[in-house]
Amino acid sequence: MKSPINSSTIPTKQMVVYESLKSEILGGVLKPGATMVIDALAKRFHVSIIPVREALRQLQAERLVEIRPHTGVRVTEVDAFSLGEVFAMLGALEALSAVHALDHFDELALLEMERLLERLDESAQQGDRAGFETANRDFHLLPCRVAGFRRVEESLRGVLTEWERLHRSTFQRAQPPDMVAANLDHRAIVEAIRNKDAAQVTLLLVRHNETAAEHYLRLFRTRS
Repeated sequence: MKSPINSSTIPTKQMVVYESLKSEILGGVLKPGATMVIDALAKRFHVSIIPVREALRQLQAERLVEIRPHTGVRVTEVDAFSLGEVFAMLGALEALSAVHALDHFDELALLEMERLLERLDESAQQGDRAGFETANRDFHLLPCRVAGFRRVEESLRGVLTEWERLHRSTFQRAQPPDMVAANLDHRAIVEAIRNKDAAQVTLLLVRHNETAAEHYLRLFRTRS
């Protein structure tokens, strides 16, 4: 299993631009449809246009911006009707990585999963939704790292970011799914991974995301 990224690593110019713009898009500072000028961004961040272009390509991969030849860059619209598709993609990508990680899950990796379960339980007991979401993201990304599926991890991060934006814009104040019930799913997933049961891992992860999708689709239909 690959080692976690060292948090003391000095961020690159590209990452500074990327993280700043991503935070502004997710936080609603940069509204859907807002246009961005590369030269202006380079001046704002005191960098050349190269790291700005790289950061924008990364944001485009996460569906946060659209880069159109000859017309510039604009922040994408939020599409609440994509809810079902987003959760279907999450289920498929998470199951794919978990199944391929089964033979690579050693005791160290399983211990890391158990620690994430403890973080999830602690957050659920304290009603800490933000802490729960962070631990949940780490939990579902870990099998990608264990499997060495870098491309799948990049895709999964992109879909998770898309969901984060959709959640913030549409469901920020909505009643979330039961965190305790979600953790029962997480524990069952870890047990299936420990038993190297590919069929059960797939079933649990797909069902886990279907349950979340059904919850938010009910809320969305109620509001529509």
